[in-house]
Amino acid sequence: MKQISIELDTCERAQSAGRVRLLMVRTLTCAAREWGVTDVASGLLMSIPFLVALSGIVAALMGKQAFVWFAGEDQFAEILQVVFYGLATALSFIIARRLSTRGERRLACLYGLLVLGLFFITGEEISWGQRIFGWKTPPALMAVSTQGEMNIHNIQGVQSFFKWMQLLVGAYGTILPLTIFRIRALQRFRRVMSWLVPPASLVPYFAITFMWRVARNFSLLGHEHLYFQHRYNEVMELNLAMGFFLFGVYQLRRKNHED
Repeated sequence: MKQISIELDTCERAQSAGRVRLLMVRTLTCAAREWGVTDVASGLLMSIPFLVALSGIVAALMGKQAFVWFAGEDQFAEILQVVFYGLATALSFIIARRLSTRGERRLACLYGLLVLGLFFITGEEISWGQRIFGWKTPPALMAVSTQGEMNIHNIQGVQSFFKWMQLLVGAYGTILPLTIFRIRALQRFRRVMSWLVPPASLVPYFAITFMWRVARNFSLLGHEHLYFQHRYNEVMELNLAMGFFLFGVYQLRRKNHED
């Protein structure tokens, strides 16, 4: 009787593992169809945010100097953030213009709002050019900024707002792609929603940031290694920036196919 129980348990585990493998294969195949690439390429695309997150941890294990180079102010991760946010802004602007030209004004307006949001984030990341051109911080802003720079997200009392916004954006790009297209009542809005919701293949870029912000915002990581936690957020923001950029690439490709 015990032997039969062991065999059944082994069989159930094998079936569970088989279902997981099948789900992974289906996910990669769907992603490949979305992008028009091979399963291997789609697997690599979905692996990038995990590799980025791992790179930040490896840099931290290599010592403070390596970690500062990777995640410090105006260093590798932050420079790439600005690049990807800037490219995402440009792509969103192109999409907005093309949608407007085609007469889809509502979608164009929504993309216009996305352009403004991404432009704002890009400007904030470089303190609106202050560190590039050497502009001085106005005294009024210097008095309330935790870093003494020309940006809003470092103002005392405003920082928490941006942290929660980052969490909400991560939740949006994680939950909606996996749920909203399964709701039958919303199927007639599927085409419109597909312009506003990232494809499932980009969920990892938002999900890993979402989970990080949940851990940070609710203090699940404790108060140890606060410097690491603070600077590691730049690594998570890099994933978010890449997610927005790839969302723009995906929609522009889709727009070209529709035309």
